[in-house]
Amino acid sequence: MSRQIEQALLSLMPTHGSDLPPALVELAGSLLAQSRHQASTLKADEEIARTYACANIACDRLKITLDLPPIEPRPPIPPRIYKRLYTHLDNILRSHSTPTRATPGRTRTPGSRFRDADNSPASGSRPLPSRATPTKEQSLAQFRTPTKGATDTPTKSTRKKEAFARVNLQAWIHPTTRWVCAETDHKKLAPTILAGMENIITPAGRRTDDEWVLQNPTALFAAIYFFVTMRVKALASGEGIDREGYVPLRKEILALLARARSEVTVKDLAEEDAWEGWSTVKSKDFDDAVAKVNERAWLTGDWYQGIADVVKLSQRSHLEDVEMQNEETIPKMQIKKADTMFQDKYDFLSEAKRTKYMHWKEDMFTKIVLSTAQGAAMEVDT
Repeated sequence: MSRQIEQALLSLMPTHGSDLPPALVELAGSLLAQSRHQASTLKADEEIARTYACANIACDRLKITLDLPPIEPRPPIPPRIYKRLYTHLDNILRSHSTPTRATPGRTRTPGSRFRDADNSPASGSRPLPSRATPTKEQSLAQFRTPTKGATDTPTKSTRKKEAFARVNLQAWIHPTTRWVCAETDHKKLAPTILAGMENIITPAGRRTDDEWVLQNPTALFAAIYFFVTMRVKALASGEGIDREGYVPLRKEILALLARARSEVTVKDLAEEDAWEGWSTVKSKDFDDAVAKVNERAWLTGDWYQGIADVVKLSQRSHLEDVEMQNEETIPKMQIKKADTMFQDKYDFLSEAKRTKYMHWKEDMFTKIVLSTAQGAAMEVDT
């Protein structure tokens, strides 16, 4: 899948070099995984351009942040159908997954502009405000410790954090997923695992109300990683997992989580906010999470069923790479076809042909000598 995404990105930006920004490739892969969940059923002519459209959306969303060259779409389907597909995917794919450039200063909304207009002196609806001289109590209030029963007014940053927590995944999930997949050499599975976590924790773009999910995100992550890797193994090799294989794999996953807590860094957030909901997962917690995922039928979603497509594309890409290597390493040989002169019956200079020709030549010379001798004898008799 990563190779197809990179080819689509290079096709969209023909003037860009072969080294694509990792953030762009990652966003395109994440959008593709989300699209398989949010728009699982597309028309046949639209499905052809799903990967291309997701790559196009990723380029458009990051063209300013990454200073990308001009984007020149050449979709594999008619422009009218592609425009409809692009608009549909751009609307349903969540924009919070796109990193944006922070804009300094105050963010003005339409409502605030109207309020400012109503309160302006030119509106005439209200008199000019006058600032009264503060009293002694008001001046000293800012230096006093608030009473125990007083309620604090939430600040702008607090409201922003609360809104982020209600909508987004926990901040540690994305970097931890990438780290675990990199450690186990399963980088291509990161978008699928993230799609599964989003499908369970933030269905329809908002945090779920499921108490178990909210209280056990770490165990849920471990179970999702387990099921995804087992699905890939089953599709690639046809091998399942038994009790003897389950226990070592569980031990490996728990060890990875223990390392991730100390080695993964979540940027731009305090420790408490960065690792919201993280907990130490034990063997019993892991077993309970695996059973819970099976009970809730979370594995019936498109994000999980689409693993088969990921495996097929990976195998196809691997076969293409092997064929290219074979073409480069295997020397070219002449192939004898029925309509060519390379068949044995046309090889007049072979050893067998030469030997046969020598015997024929000797026989012919013998016949010539005999016929000549007989002719001379007949002339003498006459």
